[in-house]
Amino acid sequence: MEATLSNARPSTLGAIGQVVLILVLMLVGLIAGALTGIVVMSSILGMALPLLVATWFLRRERSGWHDLGFGISMPFMRFLAYTLVAVASIFLLAEGLLRWGLEAAGLPPIDLSSLKDLVHDDLTYYLLFLIPVSWGSAAFGEELLVRGFILNRLEILTHNSMWAVVAQAAIFAVAHFYQGITGVLVVFVIGLIMGAVFVRCGRNLWPVIVAHGLADTIAVTSFYFGWNLL
Repeated sequence: MEATLSNARPSTLGAIGQVVLILVLMLVGLIAGALTGIVVMSSILGMALPLLVATWFLRRERSGWHDLGFGISMPFMRFLAYTLVAVASIFLLAEGLLRWGLEAAGLPPIDLSSLKDLVHDDLTYYLLFLIPVSWGSAAFGEELLVRGFILNRLEILTHNSMWAVVAQAAIFAVAHFYQGITGVLVVFVIGLIMGAVFVRCGRNLWPVIVAHGLADTIAVTSFYFGWNLL
C-alpha cells in the first residue's frame, strides 16, 4: 500500500503560512537548544518543536503522518534497493564527487572539526550524536518534516512534484548553513537525492529515514574512530 495525499489539504495561502511557521519554529528550537548549554539540544529541539506543530496541522485536517508516507509497508527487497541507492548516492555523488569538485574549484572545505573533536574517542558523545541526533532528530525528524510535511506543502504551492523536490532540497540545504557554502551545496544535492527517492519509491518515508540514519551513523562512527572518511 502506498501513501496518499490527504483529502483535506490546506489552501495555497495556508500551505505558505504553515511552511513559514515550521521554518521559524526550527530556528526557535535551535536557539532554545543552544541556550540550554547541552550540545545536542539544538538538534533535538530544532526538530521537536516544528514536528509537534506539523502534527497539530495534520490532525486539524483529519490527516496524519501515515498520509505523508510514515508507517506505510512495502516489500522488503524494494525497501532495501531504494535505501541502498540513497546511501550510495549520498556518498558517491554528494559527499564524494561533488564535494571533491567544489573543493578542487577553490571553495572552502566543510569544517566539521568541532564535531569531530567532540565525538572522537568519547563514547558518551558518540552515543548522544548517534542515537538522539543521527537517528532521532536527523533520520526520523528531518525526513518526517522535510521529505514528508514540507514537500507535501510545497506540492500544493507548485502543483509540480519536481519543483517541490527542488524547493525542499533548497530549504534542507539552507538549514545546514553552519557547514559553509560547500556544505550547503553538498546538502542541497543530498536533499535532491532523498526527495527523488521518496517520490520514486511511492512516497514511502522508510527508505529515506533508514538511508539518512545509516549515512549519519557512518559519519559519526568515522569521527569516533578518527577515520578520515569525511
